[in-house]
Amino acid sequence: MKKAVITILAAMFCLLAAIYCLNPGRRATLKVLQEKGKQTVRDMMLSSQSVTSIANDSRELMWIGTSAGLNVYDGKSYIQFGYDVKDTTALPDDYINVLHLDRKGRMWVGMQNGLARYVGAYRFHRIALPEHHNNIIAIEDSPEKHDSLAILVSDGNQTYRIGDDEKITPYSHSIQPNNLLAPLPADHSILRKPEEVVTATFRDLGSNLWVGYRNAGVQIISQNRIAYKEANDNALSDNTKGIAILTMATVGKHVLAGTALRVFAYDEKNGHLEQTLFKNLFDSLPKPHQINLNNMVGYDDEHLWLVSEHQVLSCRINNERIEVLAKSPLFKSGLGLGLKVGNHLYVSSGKGCLLRFEFGKPQPEIIHISSPHFDDETKLAKLNDGNILLFMLGMHLAVLSPETGKIRDMKVADMPQEGSLDPAFAKEDSYGNVWLGTQRDGLYLMNKEKTRMRRVNILNDVHIQALVEDTKRQVWVTTIRDVFFENFESKRFLMNSLLSASQDQDDWQYFSNSACISPSGDVVLGSSDGCKFMPPEAMQTNFLRTQAGIHASEMLAVYGVEVEKNNGEVLAVTDEVAHLHNYTFAHDENNLKFNFYYPNFSRRSALMCQYKLEGYDRDWQVPTYGREAHYAHLPAGTYTFRLRLISSTDKPALAERKVEITVMHAPWWSSAAWLLYFSIVLGILFYLNTFYLRARTNHLLLLQEQRELEREKQAKEMNMRFFANIAHEFRNPLTIIAGPLMLLNADKALPESVHRILTHVCMSVNRMLRLIDQMLDFNQLETDELRLRVSEVDAAEELHQQVASFKESARVKGIRLELAVKNCNYHVWLDCDKLEKIMSNLFTNALKYTAPGGIIRIQASTDEGRLKISVFNSGQPMAEDKMQDVFKRYYQLSDSLKSHQYGWGTGIGLYYVKRLVELHHGEIYVKNIAAVSETSSEASLRNGVEFSFSLPTDKSIYNKVEIVAQEKRVMQIPLEVKSEEEKAQEVKSEEGRVKNSLAGKDDSAGNPSASGKNLPRILIVDDDVDVADYLHQLFASDYEVVNRYSAEEALADLEEVEPDIILSDIVMGEMSGFEFCKTLKGNLSFSHIPVVLITAMASMHNQIDGLKLGAVAYITKPFDPAYLKALVKSQLQNMQTLRQRLGESTKTDSLAENVADTLSPQDRKFMDEVYEMMEKLSAQQDLNVNSMCRDMFISPSKFNYKIKELTGETPGIFFRKYKLNKAAQMLHDGQYSISEVAVLTGFSTAAHFSVAFKKQFGVSPSEYQ
Repeated sequence: MKKAVITILAAMFCLLAAIYCLNPGRRATLKVLQEKGKQTVRDMMLSSQSVTSIANDSRELMWIGTSAGLNVYDGKSYIQFGYDVKDTTALPDDYINVLHLDRKGRMWVGMQNGLARYVGAYRFHRIALPEHHNNIIAIEDSPEKHDSLAILVSDGNQTYRIGDDEKITPYSHSIQPNNLLAPLPADHSILRKPEEVVTATFRDLGSNLWVGYRNAGVQIISQNRIAYKEANDNALSDNTKGIAILTMATVGKHVLAGTALRVFAYDEKNGHLEQTLFKNLFDSLPKPHQINLNNMVGYDDEHLWLVSEHQVLSCRINNERIEVLAKSPLFKSGLGLGLKVGNHLYVSSGKGCLLRFEFGKPQPEIIHISSPHFDDETKLAKLNDGNILLFMLGMHLAVLSPETGKIRDMKVADMPQEGSLDPAFAKEDSYGNVWLGTQRDGLYLMNKEKTRMRRVNILNDVHIQALVEDTKRQVWVTTIRDVFFENFESKRFLMNSLLSASQDQDDWQYFSNSACISPSGDVVLGSSDGCKFMPPEAMQTNFLRTQAGIHASEMLAVYGVEVEKNNGEVLAVTDEVAHLHNYTFAHDENNLKFNFYYPNFSRRSALMCQYKLEGYDRDWQVPTYGREAHYAHLPAGTYTFRLRLISSTDKPALAERKVEITVMHAPWWSSAAWLLYFSIVLGILFYLNTFYLRARTNHLLLLQEQRELEREKQAKEMNMRFFANIAHEFRNPLTIIAGPLMLLNADKALPESVHRILTHVCMSVNRMLRLIDQMLDFNQLETDELRLRVSEVDAAEELHQQVASFKESARVKGIRLELAVKNCNYHVWLDCDKLEKIMSNLFTNALKYTAPGGIIRIQASTDEGRLKISVFNSGQPMAEDKMQDVFKRYYQLSDSLKSHQYGWGTGIGLYYVKRLVELHHGEIYVKNIAAVSETSSEASLRNGVEFSFSLPTDKSIYNKVEIVAQEKRVMQIPLEVKSEEEKAQEVKSEEGRVKNSLAGKDDSAGNPSASGKNLPRILIVDDDVDVADYLHQLFASDYEVVNRYSAEEALADLEEVEPDIILSDIVMGEMSGFEFCKTLKGNLSFSHIPVVLITAMASMHNQIDGLKLGAVAYITKPFDPAYLKALVKSQLQNMQTLRQRLGESTKTDSLAENVADTLSPQDRKFMDEVYEMMEKLSAQQDLNVNSMCRDMFISPSKFNYKIKELTGETPGIFFRKYKLNKAAQMLHDGQYSISEVAVLTGFSTAAHFSVAFKKQFGVSPSEYQ
């Protein structure tokens, strides 16, 4: 299991490692990822001011060739390429002659010393041209239609064709160099340098003209700039160049511009310009005050008011000069801006006074304003309903009714609550919206109908200067440096790059209230650099409707990804980004720069880009005009770079591009590594857990073992106490049994047969007493309570007595018992009772494993203060590796069910012997005796197993408690000891009786036995000598009884004994009673013999097993002798009835059911075959036994024995009875005459048939018929 888990984890690790190393996304990225060209520099200016060629690629990036390298302009900076002698991927030369984009979108670079093609990643592929033709000055696409991918190159002398496979071949037609790809404008004044130094021109998709100069760089000229240039070519712009224009106004056909010293009046129609000094118009206050013109307000086409800080003038324009018609007094409190409403001029002033002037009248009407926020900084705006809006300090608003003079405060929702906002202006446009400009908080837009206000947050400056609405209803707003306009179709502000100082190399600023609309519709703005006119032709506000705007969404692209590794190496992907869309980078390639392009045809486009790296950025980045996105130290993961083109943040994106980016984990943080770490941790945890579980299991097992040992100890103690109690309780009934037995056995008047039975009973009682005594000793051994009772005894005499008691058991089993005692001093100190138990168990063990005809030899000797005794039994040797195990408690050999293997039984006897020997401080061992290797019968008696033990003889070995004066003997019933002659005579008589019984069986049925009776013969098979002898005595008076002490011996003697019934034990030696019964019933010669099983195994399944094997009855010990006798008698009667019925029948089917059941299946099959054969041979006079045996595949002797045992007749007589029974059946049926029946049944004459028939049935055939 462990190997399988390790193999699976190793396979998974290798698979994931292979996936990591062979990542398809990584492999695809490596194909397009190249080391960035080393000759690349990013700069804000060209590599050289001498421009030679201009082109743009498919991404609308501008390529500018110079005399000192190639420059790629992305709208913000230049990427520069140059020559490097060590880098073959760089340009072959720095001097660029020509640039060309072919039909396939490939950029070709022709130089003074070679030709190259851009292949991406800031690398070039050099084309090897023929020698002396490297100065390429012209490149064109092949004019042939079938050759659309080829180009033509020329050095001025020879033209070559370069095919798609880069094969170079000469070309017949010549091509001319032409780097002026777009015409110059008619007004050459817009050019930076004279026309003579223009070297290259190009017009991009936004109609911007790119002009390259020799030694003067490149100039970008837009169509708006050309129109703007033409509109500012007038007297006012020219004469105010470099002069700060503080206020502007339009009166009739004149454009008025006020400075710090004078007023310019410009007639736009005829181009006349005049100026009037302030000192000729205003009265001056004592120094240090000076004249500051606030604003100019037209009264009609020729009259106007001039409002300064301290005085108001009513003036007229006469030939572009200003003439004063009326002057107001000087106001020391200061004046604000003026506003014409109706025919009156309203001017704010300090101390809460609003002045109202009539044209030509010097004295104003004073209107008192109660608001504390009203002063000369309050801005006035005329509303469409004729009322005046007061825009006061702190964003406080009020409305003045000119007719009634009443003032009411205006409450507007979302109005800022700050109190330090300085008003710049207040204007209402043609849509009814009120614009509020502040000097420090930006621009606000108020909806009068909803009375709500919002701040316009698009502007990049919070210092608002002026606002004006042009003829197209566009609102123009100036800040200090920039100009914005709002198109209500798009609802957004756009910056005008032509008027914004932040977008120009020159610097200027705008002033408050310095904006107006000229009579021709131009927006005129006053700045620190004079007046600036913005004509409608230069106001392409809806960029998306232009040709460039229409294609803007198509040209949005992420054209490059640069990766900076931790070691500083830079890798790049260019030109392939749009084709792959998914890139996989290594863990150390996590510094990324995305290069993207969007239409940028002017210095400040109407479009912007937003980008977001999903998985890293939470929100979209701020809209930018830039072309790059940087991300450093990206963690491992999957990201999506999203780029979108927008015109406003509140409008849907015009286009969007996506690039999938995956940064792989470091190898040590990859899935394979994590699996390895997990496997290691899992393995550690597994082994720790295994160790813990093993320790815990061992601990639990130890506790369980301790508990089990404790329970076992308790159970053992309980069992021992129980057996001890039972043993003590056994002694009471045995005492009652033993007493009367002693009296009966002492009575000489009883018959010999009774004395024989009493002797067996007494022997069993003595055996029972010994077993009970051993049980008590074993209990005391287990509890270490058994104590020796040592006394001085004659060991030789004790051995003689014990061996004498063993001889009867050995004799009955046919085993020779020998005792050999050497001449020594056998007066030793020992426990005689324990010696008897040692010898008894060793003899019993030897008797059990000695085959009939074997020998048991007991030898004794004394030597060096020790008594040595050995018990040898012939037979099979013991396995050498199992010898010492036989002394273990409850030990039995694994194959102990075989009688020739030692250890069969409970496994207590030899353990008991060993403990008793050790209790005597002695030793015991076992060994195999292999004296000879011959196979003769005499030699086999010398091979076997020998148990030897030695006991100390000295008294000093034992303590005082163990030594007793006289040993206490176990109670035994005294038995009559017969002399050797009597025993021999008894053996001879028994053998003669058995022989007579066997001889009687061999005689014919008519011969009587020795007693004058033909008795049935019983075979008793039991390895217990006492039980076998008891059964012999039980049946000896009525039957001929033969004893055999093993199943093997019984099977071997069956043909000789020929029993009528068999009584067999089940638990015997090598072959059990079950196996004996099965073998018997499987043998046709003996399958008819009834078998009765007698055993102590009383379980129901054992009884069922015995009956299934063919036994006729199953008797459990102890049994009732009368019941056993009746059972034997019944079975013999059934056999006799069967013989009678078989002699009267012609087939087994005619037998009665209770009689037929007596036949075994094998016997029934045999009789069916016999009846079938006799049916075939019924016409013959005599039975041919040899022919029948040959057909039935059985020997004649077995056939004769089987027929005689089943029918009680010889085969010839049984055949004659069968024919007569057949004849009787024919006569009964009446189908044949007597003569015909005689012939059919094989009788030679009818007379012979009649005599035999009358002898069989007692009547003649005619009478029977």
